[in-house]
Amino acid sequence: MLDRVRRHGGPVAVWIVVAIALVSIATGILSIPTEPAVAATGALGTIQAAAEFSGTVLGFTLLVAAWGMRRGFRLAYVAATILVALAAAHGVAQFRPLSIPLVVTAIAGLVVLLVTSDRFTRSSSLTPTQLGSLVSIVGVFCYGTVGAYVLRGEFDGLHTVADAVYFTLVTATTVGYGDVHAASEGARLFATSLVLLGPATVAVAAGSLFGPMLDRRLSRTGRRVETAADPDRLRIVVLGYDERTAPIVDELATGAASIRVVTTDGESVATLEEQAVDVIVGDPTDGATLDRAGIDDADVVLAATSDAASNSYAVLTARDVTDARIVAFADRGTTDAIERAGADVAIAPEQVLASATIEAALGTSTRQSAASAAAHSG
Repeated sequence: MLDRVRRHGGPVAVWIVVAIALVSIATGILSIPTEPAVAATGALGTIQAAAEFSGTVLGFTLLVAAWGMRRGFRLAYVAATILVALAAAHGVAQFRPLSIPLVVTAIAGLVVLLVTSDRFTRSSSLTPTQLGSLVSIVGVFCYGTVGAYVLRGEFDGLHTVADAVYFTLVTATTVGYGDVHAASEGARLFATSLVLLGPATVAVAAGSLFGPMLDRRLSRTGRRVETAADPDRLRIVVLGYDERTAPIVDELATGAASIRVVTTDGESVATLEEQAVDVIVGDPTDGATLDRAGIDDADVVLAATSDAASNSYAVLTARDVTDARIVAFADRGTTDAIERAGADVAIAPEQVLASATIEAALGTSTRQSAASAAAHSG
C-alpha cells in the first residue's frame, strides 16, 4: 500500500491536502455557532476561541499550498506539512464532535505527505528582491504589532497582543474600522507610519512576486496562440529532462514547435520557463502526469534522458495513452526492446556517434553519415 502511494503519491498528496483544507474551512464555519464539548478558560480558552475562526483561514491557506504542490514546489510541500499539522491541532483545540473528521483526515494527510516527500522537488527560485519583499512584509507586521502593544496605553481599545495584531492588520491595509484609535500624538505618528509602510510594502511585494510569474504566463500564452494559429505546428512532449535532453530541448525551442517538458527535476524548471517552454512537474512514467501534460494532443513524444530504463518505462506509459510518434533513446543493443515497448524510433546515441565519427574519418559525406548512423541505430 505504501509503495503504491509512493509511486502515485504526488496527485494523492495534493488531493488529500485539498480535502483537509475543505474540512478545515467547514469545521471552522460550523464551530462558530456551536458550543465546545468542554469550554476552557484562561489562556486555553483564548486558544479555543481563536481556533474557531483561524481554522477557516488555515483552510484557505492550505488551498494555496495545494496549488503550489500541484506544480511540484518543495516550499509548498513543506508549508502544507506544517499547516496540516496545525489543522490537526485546531481540531483538538476546538474540542467539538464535529472537529473529529478534521483530526482524522489531518493525521492521515500527514502520513501521506511524509511518504511522498520525494515527489516535490521543484525549487521556488525566489530572487533576492522577492525574498526581500517577503521579509519586509513580515518586518512591517512585527513592527506594527510590537509597536502597538508597547504603546497600548496611548490607544483607546487596545489592551492585548490580539488587539495589537488586529490594529496592525486593519491599519496597514487601510481598512480602518475606528474601534481602536490613537489617543496621543505619539500614537498618531505611529499609526501614520503604519499606514504609509503597510500599503507600500504590500504593493512592492506583489509586484516583485507576481510580475515575473505574469510575464512567463503571457509568454506561454503567446506560444499557445501561435500554435493554435498554425495547425501544422508540431506539438512535442518531452518525457524527462537532464544533461542529454537539454540541448535537444534548446534546439527545438528555437524552431517551429510547441514544447512541453515533463520532469521531476525542480532545479531545471526556472531555466525552461525562461525559454517559454511549458513545464509539468511530475513523474514521466505516471499516467496521470501525462494526462496533465496533454500527451493525447501531442504529435511527437520524446524520451531522451540518459537513463534508458526510465525512457523505456516512459514509452510504455505513453503508448497506452497516445498514438503520437514516439522517439526514445536506448543503450547499445536495446533498441529493439524499446521499440517493442512502443517506440516508433529507438536511437542508441553512443552507436550513432561512433558510426558518424568512423564514416566521417573515412570521408563519407555528412548526409551519408547521418543516414548510415540512423540505419545502425534502428
